[in-house]
Amino acid sequence: MISTPAHQSPPPDLQAWLETTAPRPLPQVLETELDGVHFVVKRRRASVGGGISYALRYLRALFLGVGCKLFLGEFPRPGILLRNGLDFEAQRLRVLLADGCRVPAIWYEAPGLLVLEHVGEDLSSVIRHGSDETRSHWARLAGRDLAEFHRRGHCHGGAQIRNLTIRDNELWRIDFEENIGEALSPPLAQAYDLFQLVASLVSLRKLPVEIMPRLARDMVQGYFDVNPDARVRARLTRLGRVLGGLARVLRPLLGRLSSRDIQGFFRVADVLRGLTQP
Repeated sequence: MISTPAHQSPPPDLQAWLETTAPRPLPQVLETELDGVHFVVKRRRASVGGGISYALRYLRALFLGVGCKLFLGEFPRPGILLRNGLDFEAQRLRVLLADGCRVPAIWYEAPGLLVLEHVGEDLSSVIRHGSDETRSHWARLAGRDLAEFHRRGHCHGGAQIRNLTIRDNELWRIDFEENIGEALSPPLAQAYDLFQLVASLVSLRKLPVEIMPRLARDMVQGYFDVNPDARVRARLTRLGRVLGGLARVLRPLLGRLSSRDIQGFFRVADVLRGLTQP
């Protein structure tokens, strides 16, 4: 049974703090505290190069969309993928909050500004530094939690471990700017969520490489224990085959390079192929 999340209240001086800090050059994402209450401030300022940046992001989304169509059978329209940002995140959060999901409450919203409740400790830190038993517990729980989220009809779009936190011994979700759910069919969007979760696990820094496959198996098993959707499994299997094929082609050329990103790609491909083989 899914418990109703307990939310914190914003500090009473939040409005005054926002007015005071408005002229300052703050980072795009700031975790801070006021009167002992932690919160997150997201800012997006208009820039002269905004049009150029959008054009480059559109070309990147178009390239990825063509690859998705060729290898996975669906074409995510770039215009939908790029319908994102703080306004979109706030809209998604309102929907998820109304459904009782464990996501941050919105404490303040204005053009280019979003202030959110802080919802706990980073899960990736717990998995990096925990005992074997702790790591396995949270890997499996992360898979189960994503499956419950999917069964409620949602997809995350940014389901990496860095976007999961722990508060009151429960997992919470953050960062909903990506518009994957409207661009892909639900089974593929959810399979992509699960892929992101597994890929982020086996790419964690300072996590022993030899334990990654076992944790990934725990994570995927936990997911399908809760959401045994054959459509999601079929699309994850197809994605595993695509990555496995690319890895076979690229490994003779790039396999000896020590780049973390390159070796991370091969590790993800190997783990995913092992998880999706009959």
